[in-house]
Amino acid sequence: MKGGTRLLWGYIDTSGNYVIEPKFDDACNFSEGLAAVKTEWWHGYIDRSGNYVIEPRFQYAGSFDGGLARVMDDGKWGYIGRDGAYLIEPLFDKAQDFRDGLAMVAVGSRYGYIDRSGAYVAEPEFDYVGEFHDGLAWVSINGHYGYIDRNGRYAIEPRFEQANDFEDGLAVAVTDGKFGYIDKKGEFVIGPRYLRAGNFRNGVAQVKTEDGRVYIDRKGNVVPEPEEIPVQPDLFRDGVAPCQESDRFGYVDEKGDFVIAPKFYQAEPFCEGFARVRTSKAVRWSYINRSGAIAFKGKFAQATDFAGGIARVLAETDG
Repeated sequence: MKGGTRLLWGYIDTSGNYVIEPKFDDACNFSEGLAAVKTEWWHGYIDRSGNYVIEPRFQYAGSFDGGLARVMDDGKWGYIGRDGAYLIEPLFDKAQDFRDGLAMVAVGSRYGYIDRSGAYVAEPEFDYVGEFHDGLAWVSINGHYGYIDRNGRYAIEPRFEQANDFEDGLAVAVTDGKFGYIDKKGEFVIGPRYLRAGNFRNGVAQVKTEDGRVYIDRKGNVVPEPEEIPVQPDLFRDGVAPCQESDRFGYVDEKGDFVIAPKFYQAEPFCEGFARVRTSKAVRWSYINRSGAIAFKGKFAQATDFAGGIARVLAETDG
């Protein structure tokens, strides 16, 4: 757009300087030394110097994991190596990134799992499949839910009307319209007697009965409502976490004391010593350091966490 401005993605270092100028229509984080980027209609891969290692020629490109990345070409998904050549041919109508050696794929409307060689661990015969948790993934077939192990074998035969991920050895499952909790053998350890049931967190789960919502422990006993935790433990990074007070966000330590005053409209967790913040809805993103001060000049339409000393940012550039 000559004479105007455009929003393009680039990469900055921890000083706020561009290590790769903003010139991409889309960009991903670096993974295994390469990042997928989009220029006009096509995706390719750059190195940390911003040079193309794999020229943009794909309709879509995912992140590398274990030397493989999923890409779409002519409407079909496959997996390439770091040289851009296919290691698993584009045969799939849907595909996900590899996780712990397995990837979910679909042929037509049927889902399964492949390993890194491209061989099926679970044939694409399911209506849908979940991700693996605690070594098991739920699968849906012919209107019933069960679980497979990482070898693609049934650990729990499909016999439930609905099923959720396992967490800490228990999963929510539904039979005859009622919710309960099963173990990894598929046996109900808390019988199906609830109208709704949530996952356990810190040993407690919320369930809905005919009389209303209550909390239970892992034995199914009703327990007092847990004290509200102002900051979830997974938000703590570098010893601090974002926390809201009234309509402003600041950062608290693990004792719950503010170490950075609540003065931000929006605040994200710290990562590698920096956090993304906005002071109002109309203001763009900046980065602060651990003292709460603006780390460097530069405001961005979008910004991401630092990873390996580099962060992706969406910046306004001359057209």
